Amino acid sequence: MRLATLLLCLALTLTGCPLGQSTPTPPTAALVLRTYDVPSGSGQRLRSVLKEVLWFGAEGKDASTWVGRVDVGPDGRLIVLAPESVHEGVKALVASVVSKGIKEPETVTLSYWVVVGTPGAEQPQPMPAELEPALAEVKKAEGALGFTLIEKLTVSSLSGERGDLNGRDTSVEQYVTNVDDALTADLRLERFGQRIRTRVRLAAGKVVVLASSGTPTKEPGDAAKRVFFIVKAATSAGDGR
Repeated sequence: MRLATLLLCLALTLTGCPLGQSTPTPPTAALVLRTYDVPSGSGQRLRSVLKEVLWFGAEGKDASTWVGRVDVGPDGRLIVLAPESVHEGVKALVASVVSKGIKEPETVTLSYWVVVGTPGAEQPQPMPAELEPALAEVKKAEGALGFTLIEKLTVSSLSGERGDLNGRDTSVEQYVTNVDDALTADLRLERFGQRIRTRVRLAAGKVVVLASSGTPTKEPGDAAKRVFFIVKAATSAGDGR
């Protein structure tokens, strides 16, 4: 059974919801504490996966809702506090890892650039060489632009863990998973009231323009500028894969 299928089964088990029901209801059954022997080095990876599955987020003004807790003990064993129904899914997940093994999580580094483009303007400053191909494509779509680099941010986090950074003007939050050399990123960026929340598939070493938006003009005759949010991913194994 593939890991994704097991996670789906685990989620359905712990919610008690049939397929098609949109709002999961956390179980109210008694919590049971159990430990699981897992392959050496896999405890933290399993903890990260289960932590995401066991969290339902905030509902209204209530605190975040958890249907269980998971941690790794000093001896490397997985510790799970959850209803009995949840433990059935945990057993299946652990059994799959024991039979097939699991890779240690890699470090994923995302670099973000905030670039402003002014229509018809001369290039006021040289741009980073790694951005040139992406900016050339932007010019094909948007027309002649002079680009100005406003801010660059870099955040590193383990695959399956969250990372965030408050920069000078821009804040970013990321949750990146690397499964079978495929990077899936849940990203949130905010700058001066402009907010981006998206999920994208990234390739290590490739530059991607996440979004673009207009910027306010101070005077009626001012040229309408564009702000571009650009990202590039790299893993601990290197850019090329």
